[in-house]
Amino acid sequence: MDSNSLFTNLHEHVSRRTDVRSIILSVILILIGGIAFYFSIIEENESSSLSMLVMTIGAACLLLGVFRLFWKSHSWFYTPTDSRISVKSEFYEAADFRSLKSVLESSDFSGEKTVKSGNTGGIRMDYMYSHDRKFAAVQLYQFSSYIYQPVTEVYYYKDMAADEFICCAEKKMF
Repeated sequence: MDSNSLFTNLHEHVSRRTDVRSIILSVILILIGGIAFYFSIIEENESSSLSMLVMTIGAACLLLGVFRLFWKSHSWFYTPTDSRISVKSEFYEAADFRSLKSVLESSDFSGEKTVKSGNTGGIRMDYMYSHDRKFAAVQLYQFSSYIYQPVTEVYYYKDMAADEFICCAEKKMF
C-alpha cells in the first residue's frame, strides 16, 4: 500500500497550471462588477430600487471575480492531450471494499456491476479523470480515527481502460 494520497503522488503526465480561460473570466467579472458598482454610486436618485439592485449585482460580480481569480485560477491538466482534469469522490460501504479493490486491481470494468455507491460509507473512492476520457487515477480510503486514510495504492488507467472506468464512475456502479 502506498501511504501517499492521490494528490501527493501525481502521475508524470498530470500537471497543475494556470488556467488562462478562468483568469479571463475572473477579470471580466471584476470589470462588470466594478462598472455596475460605479454606475450605481453616481446614480442621482440614490434611493432608487434599480440603483440598489445594480449595486448588489455589481458587488456580487466583484466578489465572485476576486474569488475565482485567487482560488480557481489553477487547474489540473493531462499533458499528453492537454485535457482538463476533474476530481470527484464517491462513498461505498465497508463490506464492498474487497470487491471494489479487486475491480480496480484487475482493471476489468466490463464485468457484472455489484457495487453501488451511496451518500456516505466507510470507504471513499477519490478519482480524477481527463475530460477527453484518456486518463484516470483512483485511490481508495477507509474511515479510521475520524479521518479517511489511504488503503490502496493509486491506480492509473489510460485510453480504453480510463474510458471504461469513467463510464462505471458516472453510473456509480462497479
